Amino acid sequence: MPLMPKPLSIFVSALSLGLMAAFLLAAPASAAPGSCEPPLAVKLNSHDPTALLENSQAWVYVPRGARVHNVRVFVKRGSQVFAAGRITGRLPSGRTTVIRLNRKSEVNRGKYRIVAIARKGGCRKARAKTRQWGFASPSLPVKALPYSTRVNDNIGTVRFALRPISRSQIGSVRASLINSNGATVAEVVVPELGRNQVVAELPISQKLAPGSYTVKLVGQETSSDIWRTSKQSVKFIAGGGAAAPVVPTGMEVQRISVNWNSGQWQGRQVAGFIAPGIGYGEVVCSPNQQWVRFFPSNGGRESAMMTWTDKNWGNWREFALREAKYATGTGPDFREGLNKFGPTETWSRGNFEGIISDRGPMEGPGGASLAPPTTFDLDWEWDFSRPGKARCKVSAVFRTQTDQEDLPLARSAQVVWRGETNATPENTVSTVDFPGLGEVEVVCQAGPTGERRLIVNNSDVGGRVVSREGSEETSTPFETGPIETKLPNNGMLFVQLNSGERILVSSRWKANDPAPEKNWCVIAAQIYTP
Repeated sequence: MPLMPKPLSIFVSALSLGLMAAFLLAAPASAAPGSCEPPLAVKLNSHDPTALLENSQAWVYVPRGARVHNVRVFVKRGSQVFAAGRITGRLPSGRTTVIRLNRKSEVNRGKYRIVAIARKGGCRKARAKTRQWGFASPSLPVKALPYSTRVNDNIGTVRFALRPISRSQIGSVRASLINSNGATVAEVVVPELGRNQVVAELPISQKLAPGSYTVKLVGQETSSDIWRTSKQSVKFIAGGGAAAPVVPTGMEVQRISVNWNSGQWQGRQVAGFIAPGIGYGEVVCSPNQQWVRFFPSNGGRESAMMTWTDKNWGNWREFALREAKYATGTGPDFREGLNKFGPTETWSRGNFEGIISDRGPMEGPGGASLAPPTTFDLDWEWDFSRPGKARCKVSAVFRTQTDQEDLPLARSAQVVWRGETNATPENTVSTVDFPGLGEVEVVCQAGPTGERRLIVNNSDVGGRVVSREGSEETSTPFETGPIETKLPNNGMLFVQLNSGERILVSSRWKANDPAPEKNWCVIAAQIYTP
């Protein structure tokens, strides 16, 4: 009897060890889903369904030191997927990564789910993380962007570029500028916007005071006859004067400015412009985004933006010819970045010299009437090295011809044909008469030996011709005219005439394909007085 406790203690110890072993073996299985849940936070860029029409984004934040790979994001309601996007590879930790979403179905007011599926570092399988997301009623699908947020650029009128989002059909629109006290300081009614872009000039009786404002748009969607409202925040500050309205002449001039400092970029990071007859653009400079983004107004026509870029980082400089375009199979917009790297460089300065052109109906033969090109010069400088002192300044001038004759003046010559059977004499030559220069002619013929030239026929006016292709530019002086120079195969011409006028040309052509129907030529030239 005295020996009985010993076996009992041994039994209890064995039972304890067995239970502990069973717990240790079972613990990893029960804890695995939690331990391998991806350490990330995800949200969308807006609670407004209208924002998803052209700028649907998921923002994924990964904590510092965490490892997350191959993220897929879905916006769902029940089993239906309304938007989806993905990014491969390892996401940087300690910062937010933007994932562009492709919209699958129309989103309306209500509750949805954001599902992020990713693999945590050290885990074999990807797992999902879900959060709820509520959408409000859709706002009016119209954007209003200022030409400048400096008060001296808005004397007498405050100018906004209005455009429908995602080519929505819009009827009457009332645009109001409301100050921080809730008072309306300027207002204008656009009788019908349609699918077009307009410059809305809101008259003001006194000088605009620096401060925060709201742009309120009330308008009617033509497709549904529903009246909707949208509100956008904008902040005006002191200074300016360089982007003031320009008196209409034979050249429409739009001067825009993005200018902020001390890290205060919200409401001041965007400026809008219009390429008449082609579409609408916006210049963006914030710590997260720096680009020229363009939205063609006609989904059935090809358009393009060719730029000669000069990017300078102090100890390194890069020149390059770039082209972005809207064509069959591309997205609803195109853009050219001011930055080169991601994440964005902490310091950069540079300039663009560019031309935005209409290339007629998608894959059409050519010969159709074309909207005149819009040329531009754009300069920027930013310093994002210290968030509290971050700054950015972008200035740009956009030029388009008008039907007036007064100086300063802009005129254009354009050639578009696709397929050699459409390279007729009418489609291969474009001539315009410019005061003081006589005829300026663009020729782009078919065939390997066809003529492809720019000609300025005035024999008394010389100048300098700069040809740009790839990352190289060559300069050729002409002491006297006429000036005749080859069109680059995939490049740009800049001509500075001794009489002061300038010519900018975007030139792309293909003439050596054995299949004649696959050859083509698209040339856009603008002659203008500076």
